[in-house]
Amino acid sequence: MLLAASLSSQAASVAYGSWSSFSVGGTVSVGNQPLSSRPLAPLLPPAAAINRVAWRITLLSPAPPALTIKLCSQDKCIYLESLAGQKNVDALLPAHGPFHFVYTVNHQGQLIPPLNVVKNQLTIDWKIPAP
Repeated sequence: MLLAASLSSQAASVAYGSWSSFSVGGTVSVGNQPLSSRPLAPLLPPAAAINRVAWRITLLSPAPPALTIKLCSQDKCIYLESLAGQKNVDALLPAHGPFHFVYTVNHQGQLIPPLNVVKNQLTIDWKIPAP
């Protein structure tokens, strides 16, 4: 009986948390040239795994129609479908960044107006699975 209670309490000892930060953006004035944000480096527990990411991106002018946005770690990227949203990632990205946003406008030549990213905000929801 004591063993079963001990196992139940271990299964219930999952830890959750969230981390949020932002960085300033940048400007690109020519199409097909990637713009990478400054890195965002979360301080998460070593055993943490990402459940969900949420983001909010602020541009100086409306988004160009051919804008693609990715959220990248050192070795993996996921596509973000809009300037703001949330996505379940369950192990698609490693929990310990740094992370950065990568913007590309699929367009030949000069961008009028230029793509000017004012702010990149990232929130990470994480959990530590039960041992």
